[in-house]
Amino acid sequence: MTTLLARQAPTAPGDLPLLGHTLSLLRPDRVGYLTSLQPVGDLVRIRIGTHPFLVLNSPELVRTVMVEEAKSFDRGRIFQKARPYVGEGLFTAEGTEHLRQRRMVQPAFHREQIQRSIRIMNDVVRKQAATWRPGATVAMDREMHVLASEIIGQCMFLAPEAREVVQLARDELPALLQGLGQRTLLPDFLARVPTPVGRRFDAACADLRAAAARLVTVYRENHGDLGDFVSLLLGAHDARTGTTLTDTQIRDQIMTLLIAGIETPATLMTWAMYELARDPALRARLEAEVDEVVGDRDIEAADLPALTLTEAFVDENLRLHHPLWILMRRAVKPVTLGGVTIEPGSEVLYSPAALQRDPTIFPDPLRFNPDRWLGDAPTDRMRRAFMPYGLGNRQCIGDAFSGVQMKITIAGIVAARRLDLPAGFRPKTVISSIVHLDRLPMTVHQRGNQ
Repeated sequence: MTTLLARQAPTAPGDLPLLGHTLSLLRPDRVGYLTSLQPVGDLVRIRIGTHPFLVLNSPELVRTVMVEEAKSFDRGRIFQKARPYVGEGLFTAEGTEHLRQRRMVQPAFHREQIQRSIRIMNDVVRKQAATWRPGATVAMDREMHVLASEIIGQCMFLAPEAREVVQLARDELPALLQGLGQRTLLPDFLARVPTPVGRRFDAACADLRAAAARLVTVYRENHGDLGDFVSLLLGAHDARTGTTLTDTQIRDQIMTLLIAGIETPATLMTWAMYELARDPALRARLEAEVDEVVGDRDIEAADLPALTLTEAFVDENLRLHHPLWILMRRAVKPVTLGGVTIEPGSEVLYSPAALQRDPTIFPDPLRFNPDRWLGDAPTDRMRRAFMPYGLGNRQCIGDAFSGVQMKITIAGIVAARRLDLPAGFRPKTVISSIVHLDRLPMTVHQRGNQ
């Protein structure tokens, strides 16, 4: 990084020899630490080990990197370090290869496919909620992982052999996420130190990689076109290049879908259940909306626009409890950000979770308040700072699917059950590769005549 950059961008306090700001980025309240850098400046210099990074503290600069100057950046160090473990699917692919893969995977998330998935989502939520016996206390964090894995499994993988792979992914997620965070964030000399976390991570990666590869072989040898995610990938041709996906690339897409498609919605829905229980007035409003719009039947695509409070609840949950605490990019061309010129090879990072807690943009940012998204309440700057699925050509390919899934999950659970927190419960936040609740025990109550 250039002397010019070092002189123009202020350095965050707490810079330690060899480690830089690594310890601050590994502390339990990492989002709080990154939020504390916002008053330092829109651009703040930190070090992870001996590697310098620029922290982007304004949504305008993030938009510049992700949209306006997108061709000047690639995925960066954290994704490069993840590639040996999770493969070269959409999560880690770069440049033209990423765009090629995205064109071939995109049809799996077209509107028609999502609408066909609504029936499955309804069915999964209804059956899962029915297993929660009134009066019992359930581990809602585990239940949300089961629910998310059932939705992604039944919507995307129709071969019976896929069920074992989906369950394996769900079971291995804690080891995968904890180890991935360690391997990609720690300085290289520390990441190479053998630890129990590292060994569990290596084993989980190997198991999931092998299971996904076997599934590709099973589809090729035993199944025709089932019209599902794997079938689509097996038959995909890039219209621009005429190329297809190799079996290894299909394996990597399966791994990417399972990791992101289970953990992210499960984490968000766990937070949603917590927020529902701690605000009885808000819960009553959501119950009234769902009862009026849907009643006793399944939710249909035509109902979704009328569930305005439910949508605002989903948006506020994405704002306050965004699971991604850090994202990185690396400059591949000279580019100027906020008056600071950076050279190729320079790394920038930003925190979606921290940006969406900026008090200068979101008043009372730690308060869960869906009303900030209703009617004319959201300001233009709030809308521009709200980027739950990313921006530009790296925007989450499953954003529409995820949004529908969260609305149906919340509305379906609200219609079927009322969940309360045990007396004296205090939430504990844990950060691995994402921000999630350590546990969420909840007491189940029946609603209405159900």
